[in-house]
Amino acid sequence: MDLKVKIYSCYQYTYKKIYKDVLKYIYGDIELINSAKLEIIDVSVSGALNIQSQRSSEEYAARTINIFENDCLKHIVGISNTNFDYDRQKEFEEGKSNKVVSQFGKLNYHANTYLKQGIPAIFNYYYENKNDDVDLTFYLLDLNESYPHNLYNILSYRELETIGFKILNIDKIDFSNYNKKCKSLITTKNIKFSNVNKYYRDICYVSERNKGNNPSTLECYEHITDNDESYITDKYIFTFKTLSAQGYDSLLRCWCLKVLAKKENTDIEFRLGKQFFAFNEENKKIANKLTGPILDTFKYAGINIEYISYETFMNEKKKADDVYSRYKQKGELRNQILFRNNLRKKGVPMECPLCGEDNAPILDAAHLYEVNMVKKATLKEINEFIKNNNLDEIIDADSQYKNEEFYKKYCIVNSGDNGIWLCKNHHGLFDKNYYCFESENGKIVLHFKDEESKKDFLKTVKKDCKLIDSILTNATKAFLRKRALNFGDTIVD
Repeated sequence: MDLKVKIYSCYQYTYKKIYKDVLKYIYGDIELINSAKLEIIDVSVSGALNIQSQRSSEEYAARTINIFENDCLKHIVGISNTNFDYDRQKEFEEGKSNKVVSQFGKLNYHANTYLKQGIPAIFNYYYENKNDDVDLTFYLLDLNESYPHNLYNILSYRELETIGFKILNIDKIDFSNYNKKCKSLITTKNIKFSNVNKYYRDICYVSERNKGNNPSTLECYEHITDNDESYITDKYIFTFKTLSAQGYDSLLRCWCLKVLAKKENTDIEFRLGKQFFAFNEENKKIANKLTGPILDTFKYAGINIEYISYETFMNEKKKADDVYSRYKQKGELRNQILFRNNLRKKGVPMECPLCGEDNAPILDAAHLYEVNMVKKATLKEINEFIKNNNLDEIIDADSQYKNEEFYKKYCIVNSGDNGIWLCKNHHGLFDKNYYCFESENGKIVLHFKDEESKKDFLKTVKKDCKLIDSILTNATKAFLRKRALNFGDTIVD
């Protein structure tokens, strides 16, 4: 077999150092690898003045190694970013650039652009050349650095493999920190996500440090089965953003969710977040432009995006108002479907903090500030609770009902900050006030009548049982303090 490897001239000095290792993962035949011919495709003739401009061309995917068998393209390999960019270094040494030398080999320089920012061009190139004989894989660089092994990048590797694209040297990635943080037990043999719930749980863990700017939210249309009160998901709605680097995150997240939802035989709808464009048709076009080549990849992946128009937004707001009116008419504060979705929007990992149960249908959204306590509170007490804890955002300032006592209580009861996920067993014990959580550190506090009951209970919970830091927002701490008032006065059976 005649084996030929083609790389682009703007990456020739960097990729010459790795192409044989890439071939080793694909073929494993040392004799064949050593006989492979290397061809450099000169892209300097494109008219671009420097390497960076050559790499940004939409005519080809510069960050790829292309492998031909008997002159037929067989393998496209997407390459991650690198700190040790020998082509940029050489360009500087030859006096053609003065912008790169200070960054050569700098620790974690490419931590945030390591893999995802080059992916749309790689995918689009692959789909333009796709046939039954061509496959796409990825190869990671700088594995002695820390950022290829960080939570954010490992999440992207799991996304890639879930949607069907392998990473050749995934065996060189250290998963220990990811497994510890995300409470996973993944190995390099199978890093795919198994379902939507576990995927979104890991997104929440990885995004914890950025919880003030959640790039996406997942909602569900659910119904409760009559026989066992389990929640059945009818459809997912994933709302995402495209501002700056968020577009690259959203691409893989939408694609991964599409694959997982199909696996569950559940519909999913993708919406471009209304935060970044006004509600009119003109700016809908601007939203299209924000995605750039990312939009092309969305189309190749078969992902349809709904741009939320002003009319759609107002219709949905009217539906929400109609739902509130029905609950008000019945005198019911608890809207469990709304509450569960608000908890999802907060980005709380969907698992019981006591036992680790993460099976969505048997997880309950448990209230901290209990519904009965809210119901009994006077308007003065409710207003003071909102004011003293800076909870104004819980009440929709644009709602026509914003000054109503029942509406304020409805918003408090169904706020995502007023809840945690608990399995059904531990939810029942929580409602009976056998235990609570400290508001400042999330540690469990027990309230059993005798030591034997306490010991038996502790056998059923994890050793590190506590609420994670991302749950403990200032609002949630306020709700926990309300819970503690009732917990401290309770005499359990």
